[in-house]
Amino acid sequence: MHDQIAQGLQTHPTGKGMPFNILVTLVEVGGSIALFHLARARGASDVVSYLVGSIGPLVGGLIIWVRARKFSGASASIFAFTGVSAIIALIGSTSPKVLLYKDCGATALIGLIFVGSCVLPGKPLVFYMAQRYGTDGTHDGMAVFDLMWETYRDFRAGMYVTSYLWATLFLVQAGGTALIIRGTRYSVAYNYDQILPLVAAGLGIAGSIVIGRYFTRKGRARGAAAGSTQPQHG
Repeated sequence: MHDQIAQGLQTHPTGKGMPFNILVTLVEVGGSIALFHLARARGASDVVSYLVGSIGPLVGGLIIWVRARKFSGASASIFAFTGVSAIIALIGSTSPKVLLYKDCGATALIGLIFVGSCVLPGKPLVFYMAQRYGTDGTHDGMAVFDLMWETYRDFRAGMYVTSYLWATLFLVQAGGTALIIRGTRYSVAYNYDQILPLVAAGLGIAGSIVIGRYFTRKGRARGAAAGSTQPQHG
């Protein structure tokens, strides 16, 4: 089993899928900002422009689905988060800044969902994000992560700790964005509303790497200790 996982990670490394994942991220975030401003330039209302900007993340999720030949957990999360934002945007007042405040509320809700995924049956949401960005994004590459989840206890523990990290970042991001919205005009606040998730993501990725390395070392130490206690046959 360990050899199979090692071979899978070697065949489907993160670096092999990095250009693809960067492209998808640009489509999701850059496309969202570009579509928003394009819609406004075409005379669309703020509400319509906001919803048009949501097309970017949807397209990114679709690209992942086409490459992996399955509707992955990461893609499902992207679709769900976009849907939550759109639904919240259409409830109640639709004035420009209220829309962004609602987006902050949606971000905070997503943070709480990350927490919920850790206490409910199944895998935490971070597992699905790691499955997308930690491999080359192909069907077989993602399957390696499923095997790691079933095999390694420390891998599972690391996913839970990382989920709590991301939940905290989402909640902090929501609060920080709300303060920026309060002090700037709508178009500037919208840009920050799209860019700050990247900042949070950068911190999350860095933190995830540190946590991942810690639990990897812990798992190897556990395996070495278990191996040293095995009876020797001569």
